[in-house]
Amino acid sequence: MINRQKNFLKNLLLDSNVDFNQKMREFIKIFNADSSDLSFQSEKWNISKEEWQRYEFLGDRVLNLVAADYLYHHVPSKREGEMTKMMGVVSNESLMGIIERNGFDIALLIPETIGQQQTYGERVIGGAFEAFIGALYEIAGFEVTRTTIFNILSAEIERYDPATNYIGRLQEWYQQHGLPVPVYSEIMEKRDGPAHSPRFTFDVYAGDGSIVGEGTGNTVTEAKQVAAKKALGTLLKLPG
Repeated sequence: MINRQKNFLKNLLLDSNVDFNQKMREFIKIFNADSSDLSFQSEKWNISKEEWQRYEFLGDRVLNLVAADYLYHHVPSKREGEMTKMMGVVSNESLMGIIERNGFDIALLIPETIGQQQTYGERVIGGAFEAFIGALYEIAGFEVTRTTIFNILSAEIERYDPATNYIGRLQEWYQQHGLPVPVYSEIMEKRDGPAHSPRFTFDVYAGDGSIVGEGTGNTVTEAKQVAAKKALGTLLKLPG
């Protein structure tokens, strides 16, 4: 990637008047144009699975560093244990919820080498965001990438409440008791609503295959959170 393209991308990322989806599309356009396979034209990120996964690895570390840095400098009232729990804001489950709430067209960052389907789980959605961050770090440098992450996550970090992260709490309960982590599965026949705005229903299964909770929501993450909360309600006798 030539310096002119890098400078354009850096300025674009720092421009508060440009929304995230537009920044993402411009990034993909520049990255794909720099690809050796110039005959391949796609709105999606044109990248090999191996390279995507390497960027994902890098982006995960950058996200964790930036989130930890933000917590340390901007939430001084929190102690070490509280900050550790708040780092759940950059878990795959949390990232998927953030992406859904903000309407980010994250599917553009999932290359065909990863697989094509109508809906993706949090592992792929969160991985796509991490891969994007990893690529930005490599191309635009740390300061630009940190600003980009701050613009997206600072408000999310401020309002993040580990107590309402029922998916994380349920997983922690099973791990503490030496049990396999729960598994979520969509009940496809219960999906309803228009194609552009469906409602999802998920079951959550314990390691023995029994259903321990069911939840419905306007997003995949919301439905899973409801299912996890119901499971916790049974295990811990939580209200509601």
